[in-house]
Amino acid sequence: MKKFNIYILTILALLNISCSDFLEEEAISTTTADALYSSEDGIESLINACYTSTRKWYGKYTGFLLTEAGTDEFVMGGWAGGYIGFYSYNTNLQGSEGPFNHIWSALYKGINACNAAISRIPSSPLTESTKTIRLGEVHFLRAFYYHLLVETFGPIPIKLDETQSPVLEATRAPVNDVYQQIFDDLDVALTNLDNQITPAGGRVIKPAVEAFLARIYLTRGMDQEALNMANNVINNYNFELNEDFASMWKMENSDANLNKEAIWFVNYTADNNFNDVPLRDALGYMWLWEGGHHGHLWFTPFYYNSRPGLNISLEYDRPLNQMAPSKYTLGLYDENIDSRYKGTFRDTWLANDEENLPVGVTLGDTILHVSNKVLTPEYKNSKPYEILDINDVYNENGALGGDRTMYAHMNKFTDNLRSDVNVIESRRDAIVFRLAEMYLIAAEASMNLNQNDNAATYINEVRRRAAVPGSELDMEVSANDITLDFILDERTREFVGEQLRWFDLKR
Repeated sequence: MKKFNIYILTILALLNISCSDFLEEEAISTTTADALYSSEDGIESLINACYTSTRKWYGKYTGFLLTEAGTDEFVMGGWAGGYIGFYSYNTNLQGSEGPFNHIWSALYKGINACNAAISRIPSSPLTESTKTIRLGEVHFLRAFYYHLLVETFGPIPIKLDETQSPVLEATRAPVNDVYQQIFDDLDVALTNLDNQITPAGGRVIKPAVEAFLARIYLTRGMDQEALNMANNVINNYNFELNEDFASMWKMENSDANLNKEAIWFVNYTADNNFNDVPLRDALGYMWLWEGGHHGHLWFTPFYYNSRPGLNISLEYDRPLNQMAPSKYTLGLYDENIDSRYKGTFRDTWLANDEENLPVGVTLGDTILHVSNKVLTPEYKNSKPYEILDINDVYNENGALGGDRTMYAHMNKFTDNLRSDVNVIESRRDAIVFRLAEMYLIAAEASMNLNQNDNAATYINEVRRRAAVPGSELDMEVSANDITLDFILDERTREFVGEQLRWFDLKR
């Protein structure tokens, strides 16, 4: 701050401007909120702003830290030391951490925008039918932000009116009161969006409300309601499981509006003029100052480190070496019958640097393989490329060993269509609800209702889709297989990295 003041005084001196001149107010614009939001374009801009805070959580490092770091799915990568508390859950994790401050502020800004929209839409020039739809959207969004806040922080203040002047006191409401407000908002959303069922570029639609209700009914122990709502989404709309799991994550399906499994999503684009681009200096080292999805960064190991013939590329993503899959996660898959291992992780890298190829290696040859198994020295030495087995990558306690820079790459969010390897933003949409989750919500609710046969039926829908072709029967489970541990394992196999795990474990 002292340095900043010196710079300002120096500039004022150089320009021969007095402080009184500098502080003199000048009306740059006479536009007020009341005037802006009384126009159709103005009120629509406010409604669009209600969606902005979804882009501070989904596909962004803050959201990944608060949902994946420190869970059983991921361990700390070699370059993630600045946020060690989120991985260790020890005294390093303090409420003053930047990610907490950032997301608290962002979500309450979203709530305030929703409060403003809810109070201003009724008197706006929108048609009555459009008012109904837009009110449904913003009531959903307010409920959604409160859900993220209450699950992350516990008791929190409830604000239902637009803040137009400084508020100096806040009272935390009990969790049950927050959820009552969430359900009240979702009642409005469900009624107002009754006819809105077609995916609309990330706008909230009725199936999204129902998917959200299924999720929070399960969270609140309302198992029959969760089962009913999940069934409604499964049976009454045109969503389908993709034919093969890996196709969910191919860039040609990255426009979630065209992805038949996506129920609701946060939409991104390669053009930052249409993404939310916060100020860099307001966020410290949060890597949020460029828009777009950032998932292609955080899970990528330093794969090209001292490896002739292998260089950074769009295909293999830009490494930031933050989150490595845990031994638990890697041990969950039987890759002989379950396609989700290969559909989730990159374990093999091919030569792509023609100018630095080792002797005897041609472009496209294997340079590196990272195995999720224990391999014998004889097997590793028999191959003409580098092999790291599970014990090379992890210590006995499950932490990364060695220099902590190389591990299997959770590559669901790879984007090989970026204009350059150093481009941060990705056009990939962040899927918030997809159909597979509805099946697994229905399964968990059925198990809680002592209906294990029913639970197995739902799970087998997901597992058959995930089967290596010809292994569909091998992937099926029976009622005797259904336990809470099995469902948690299955949710990791299906949803690892999709910003759900904190909520699953807390539930």
